[in-house]
Amino acid sequence: MPEAPKSKNKPARVASAKKRLPVVAPREPVGCLTCGLCCTYIAVGIDGPLNAKAATEILWHLYHDGVSIYRDGEDEWMVQFESRCRHLLDDNKCGIYAKRPHICREYSEVSCEVNSDGTGTTFYAPDEFLNYLALNHKRIYRAISETHVPPRELLGRTQPSRRGHEPFEARFARLRAQGQAR
Repeated sequence: MPEAPKSKNKPARVASAKKRLPVVAPREPVGCLTCGLCCTYIAVGIDGPLNAKAATEILWHLYHDGVSIYRDGEDEWMVQFESRCRHLLDDNKCGIYAKRPHICREYSEVSCEVNSDGTGTTFYAPDEFLNYLALNHKRIYRAISETHVPPRELLGRTQPSRRGHEPFEARFARLRAQGQAR
């Protein structure tokens, strides 16, 4: 069979120039008793920043201490609250293991965030999220930047409020009583 004429526009293929992907050694899974990460926060699904309202709600979350936003590799968004379970013992064992809630029973060290192959992005501060918006959601960033975003120097405020917080229920009752005193 006659050989087809070579195109003048295509470079000749060189077998030695093939790119090879690096070989990645499988990771050893991290055991629950070594980790305990899943017992140190609460994550709740939220809407991603597909509109101005959702974007400003994410900002509102990030204005609070101990709160972060996580976007996984499949574009699912969560608000995360740093809060250690009161039943997590110092050795990462569960103090109520036999009576633990369903959500804990469904967790698996095989598919947990530490051992999964998935990747994501965590936003700890408003300016990190705003930078993401400016790059990935320009229209929404423009829509909120003039009306819903304070000056950049106020976004990085790291000092907590000078007033300490009493527990929520006590604050609620005190404020409620003030309203009834009128």
